[in-house]
Amino acid sequence: MNRMIKKYILKICFAIIAFQSVFTVEAAVMQYDLNIPGVTIEMLNADFWVNLNEKHDDLIMDDDEIQRFNRHNLRQCKVLKDLRNFKKVLSGDEVRSLIAKVSSIPESKRYLNGRLLGSEYFATLEENLNAFAVPEIVVVKYGITVRRTEMRTFPTYDRVFSEPDDIEADRFIETALYPVEPLVILHQSLDQKWYLAQAYNYLAWVPVEAVALTDRKEIFDYVDTKPFLVVTGKGVLTAFNPVNPDISELQLDMGVRVPLAKREEIPIDIDGQHPAGNYVVKLPVRDKNGKLQFKLGLIAMADDVRAGYLPLTRRNIIKQAFKFLGQRYGWGGMFNTRDCSAFIMDNFRSMGVLLPRNAGEQGKMSFGVTHEFTKDMTVEQRSAVFDGLSATPIYMNGHAMLFLGKFEDDYYIIHDFAGFRAPDESGKMKSSKTRCVFVTPLLKTFLSSGKKYIEGLYAAREFNF
Repeated sequence: MNRMIKKYILKICFAIIAFQSVFTVEAAVMQYDLNIPGVTIEMLNADFWVNLNEKHDDLIMDDDEIQRFNRHNLRQCKVLKDLRNFKKVLSGDEVRSLIAKVSSIPESKRYLNGRLLGSEYFATLEENLNAFAVPEIVVVKYGITVRRTEMRTFPTYDRVFSEPDDIEADRFIETALYPVEPLVILHQSLDQKWYLAQAYNYLAWVPVEAVALTDRKEIFDYVDTKPFLVVTGKGVLTAFNPVNPDISELQLDMGVRVPLAKREEIPIDIDGQHPAGNYVVKLPVRDKNGKLQFKLGLIAMADDVRAGYLPLTRRNIIKQAFKFLGQRYGWGGMFNTRDCSAFIMDNFRSMGVLLPRNAGEQGKMSFGVTHEFTKDMTVEQRSAVFDGLSATPIYMNGHAMLFLGKFEDDYYIIHDFAGFRAPDESGKMKSSKTRCVFVTPLLKTFLSSGKKYIEGLYAAREFNF
């Protein structure tokens, strides 16, 4: 046997050993059965779905088109507000009406620490709304978030639930806000600890301590700064800073846009650390009077960030979605995570696309191309629609998902969801909890109503022209 043949055989042997080693390691770390019909370990890799579509790198919209889409959405979608062109003053009646809309007393039972809440509790909350102090002419103020925080139904941190033993769905949380989010400030609570604030896609109460006040021009001069950094991972932390704790290990979630400091603003020593290996970002902070200041922070170049938005392609939509795989479901932003509609919103925001906050608003009110599923459509007719789609958000009442593609005889989604039903080995329907981001099929999983998932959908939405 000559040397060339020996070398060739050795290469094959090494390749087989390497393959077996990889396979063994993969098998060893699979600690449990997936227990979801039709889903295999290979499907938990974004590239599995990317490679099913030949047009995965085609631009859905370029930067100019995305800006045009956003402007159109701000004009058309009534739940979105163009803060750049927000009214300078509102009447007192308008603001009192907004307070009543946001902070209405629930008609059903509510519990705090397992205790049923009564009228006295809600009377205290109503007093703190401070509606009686709204002037007849309200001069709009501007602010910007300095950390991850919550928008809430009432000006209180109390965690309130609809069941005494519930821990999953705080009924007073509306949404999470991330740092560097411009706000319009309309009112302040009686205890002076909360602002009634309008973000571009939500109105609710925000903690004063999470907001720095400034004027309209300074905010938008700042947020429009170029170049800028975009968080493309599910989240990153700024560098630990022993000198300035307000910007130390600050959580920045997917899609957060932060201005990069200019060269002339950057010293060789930033709070005791050389900036080498980092991006230097300009972060908003509150001074002792609650006014806006800026401090330089560091974000490691090795983190999942990039200068500028990701291109809006099917590849990127799918890859961004899989960065959340396994993350716990967080109703309204609870547990420092996100829910189903924020899963979609944050994904598209990392590519510069601004969407409404809630699932119904995205599915029914946002600008975009709609593929409607009517109630009388058969499973076969619905399946035919999916044959022409990929990397597309889809909606049922109260739930947002991302359609990945078709594989063999089923259609697959990735979503942030609470649970599903599927037949067990005997054919009996069994309910399973998930409360995380995962992949499921549309034909082999069922809703509590007994319908297949695909039958519960009312629309697929392409967010483009």
